Amino acid sequence: MEGRHHVFSVDLLERYATKGRGAITCMATGNDVIVLGTNKGWVIRHDFGVGDSYDIDLSVGRPGEQSIHKVFVDPGGSHCIATVIGSSGADTYYTHAKWTKPRILSKLKGLVVNAVAWNILHITEASTREIILGMDNGQLYEMAVDVKDKMEKYIKLLFELKELPEAFTGLQMETASVHNGTRFYVMAVTPTRLYSFTGIGSLDVSFYLVVIISAAIFASYVDRTVHFMELPGEIPNRQVPYL
Repeated sequence: MEGRHHVFSVDLLERYATKGRGAITCMATGNDVIVLGTNKGWVIRHDFGVGDSYDIDLSVGRPGEQSIHKVFVDPGGSHCIATVIGSSGADTYYTHAKWTKPRILSKLKGLVVNAVAWNILHITEASTREIILGMDNGQLYEMAVDVKDKMEKYIKLLFELKELPEAFTGLQMETASVHNGTRFYVMAVTPTRLYSFTGIGSLDVSFYLVVIISAAIFASYVDRTVHFMELPGEIPNRQVPYL
């Protein structure tokens, strides 16, 4: 159409992005890092900041065909979580940008991770600090990994949808420092509802707090109704002018 201006341009970033390891099933990005999952169980990490890449085979030791369900990367590009699904069920792995071998999160065996909320305020290259994982069975888990230990410090169940068990498809966690501790605000979305959780917890810098999120937020929702919004919600009938 005459007078129309192009806003976006398309450039080829990587011609053989999966290195022949299968078709892309999922992708995540953070800080010039792109992580791809394939239908053959491979995770490929491209770091365009330093100009290198490597790939990890998560199908090793698993019978039959395997596929990467989801990959997640923190905003700094250091921490990666990936779930692989096959005939033997689901397994979730954690790996760090400086590791050559991923670590299986054994306590999550059989669970399918659909969403991850990163603790943006406290995360570092050496530690994820407290993060939340949303499952396809309506459960929320809390986890933390310290790189020096090369294993998860803990994994615990935070919350479970019982009234309407649905898959969590998106998570977001925001934190802010307040005079009496840290305020947490967590949003969790399912195909039909948007849930919100809020609370205040205290950070003890002398040791790693294991139950900071659950104590601050989710414990208070055990005996009361969780606030949610139905999706997509009511949209009034009205005429929208054409642009």
